[in-house]
Amino acid sequence: MKRSQKVRYIIDQFLSRGTLAIVLMLSIITFAAVLLIGILSHMFAGGDTTVFETLWTSLMQTLDPGNLSGVDGSFWYLLLMTIATIVGIFITSMLISVLSSGFQQKLENMQKGTSQVIEKGHTLLLGWNDNIPVIVSEIITANENVKRPVIVILSETDTLTVQDGLKAMMKDFKNTKVIVRRGEIHLKDNLEMCSIAHARSVVVAENDDVAIIKCLLGISQTAFFAPEAKGHVTAIFSDPQNLMAAKKMCGERLEAILLSDAMNRITAQTCLQPGLSFIYKELFDFEGNEFYFFNHPSLAGKTMKESLCRFSNATVCGLFKDGTPHINPKMDTVIGADDKLIVICEDDDKAILVEHHEERFADRIVKTPHKASRSVRRILFIGYNPSLLSVIEEMCPFVMKDSHLSFLVPTDTDTTLLDSTLRHCEVGYDIKKGVTYSNDALERLEYTKLDTIVVIANDLSDGERSDSETLLSIMHLKNILNEMKLDIPIIIEIERIQNEPVLHYASVDDFIVSNVLSNKMLCQIAENRHLNAVFNELLGEEGSEIYLKPAKHYVKMDEPVDFCTVVESAALKREIAIGFRLKHIHENGGVVLNPNKKKEIVFTGGDCVVVLAED
Repeated sequence: MKRSQKVRYIIDQFLSRGTLAIVLMLSIITFAAVLLIGILSHMFAGGDTTVFETLWTSLMQTLDPGNLSGVDGSFWYLLLMTIATIVGIFITSMLISVLSSGFQQKLENMQKGTSQVIEKGHTLLLGWNDNIPVIVSEIITANENVKRPVIVILSETDTLTVQDGLKAMMKDFKNTKVIVRRGEIHLKDNLEMCSIAHARSVVVAENDDVAIIKCLLGISQTAFFAPEAKGHVTAIFSDPQNLMAAKKMCGERLEAILLSDAMNRITAQTCLQPGLSFIYKELFDFEGNEFYFFNHPSLAGKTMKESLCRFSNATVCGLFKDGTPHINPKMDTVIGADDKLIVICEDDDKAILVEHHEERFADRIVKTPHKASRSVRRILFIGYNPSLLSVIEEMCPFVMKDSHLSFLVPTDTDTTLLDSTLRHCEVGYDIKKGVTYSNDALERLEYTKLDTIVVIANDLSDGERSDSETLLSIMHLKNILNEMKLDIPIIIEIERIQNEPVLHYASVDDFIVSNVLSNKMLCQIAENRHLNAVFNELLGEEGSEIYLKPAKHYVKMDEPVDFCTVVESAALKREIAIGFRLKHIHENGGVVLNPNKKKEIVFTGGDCVVVLAED
């Protein structure tokens, strides 16, 4: 190798180190030029000028070329000063260019989201999709009372795209700082870049089970899984076997939701009880009322029944005992000193005990025995997707055998599995095919004997198209029912949360946004991991569930009562009342959760009480 090639190679390697290396090189060149020109200038300057003075003059000429006009001396002295000026012009220009380029590169790196995060106690979100803005919005609401909360988002999506997506969905981040970083979410280095070891909780927001497990494997290699770490990971799984594999890998660090079971059960219950999704939405939402744990020494030794009316602005719904939640436990269950009440309230500091509640309306309690919720139903389903089969399976135990289910499914639908599922359900049914959003197809259906209409999303792969078809179906249905002078509750399934405001204009009785409810649950668990057990108890096959039951079964109609009277009446039936639904109110479906116990209310025909009951 030639010496010149070796020199060029060394220079290339030196310059490849970045802006600081180039600045250092320019400084060396400047120093060398100033030293050489200064020494030569001293030789031609003559007079009493010292070496230091000529070096200083050379430095000033190099750094400030404008000084040349005031220089006097011999021809050779002026020539050297001119050379110093020219060198200064080139060096200054190069320095400005290098610094500008380095600064621009730094800005670009910051925009790429590859710099180290130095935070503690933050929430780390992994992935980017339509669900992330919902999750961020919920966590921001939950953090309103927290000092300097931080959310860090790591995804493979460009940081500007993520930031624009967040700003499009929410206008105000309130007191929460949101940091966006870019990188593959399963790589250890990227996770450590986001300070995962110091995160309070990690939310894996991927929609695919395989991607979630791959990400969990990466997390398990970080200090987040160290024995002394206290954080936990939350994720939503679609397949129970994948969930089991993830639990075996992560152990107690993982708090996961099985999406299909939870959402199918909520959908089935909402189909049978219009208005129920408004209740779930409020309970899973950080705006309004949600679940909290409450402990107070004065409750030790009391029974569950004695605690029900001890709060004016909170509603008791269960007991957290020995690490296990019990929703609607037996009324004679004794509260231990270490037990915590599970309450529904606006915030954890709003649950305040009262000394005594005066029973003012005990004579207006309707003392009828508990009535099961099973009944004969006539329901019309419009649309089809594979999840409908699971919804029907969940629904069947809650309807009587004389019930009848009607279906209008797309023309190209294979109804073999639907037919098989309905035969096992042991209810009457009929299946018709047609264009589910066609007025002609909808007009040919029988409506007079129906008690509920459910519009199911047709194509889960194209949420925008599916929601548009749903909206068109509703418009036709409204016209048909108005012409027939029928008032039948309509429940719809929405795929994209962005379409919720548009579908509100359709004035439906209830709507289900499966991915939104599941992600709201995910946020609740990210903030308090013990709520996963509460949700599993509430949405499980066994135990108590949420029901809307006629208010006339609890208190006398058209007479004022307070809500504590309703709670006392429900307790006699081994139920816990947590709210009510007023038929004449349209906002929020008429649902009011956790009402003030002392405030008077008058129930009329068609009003319902929201209760936790076993059936």
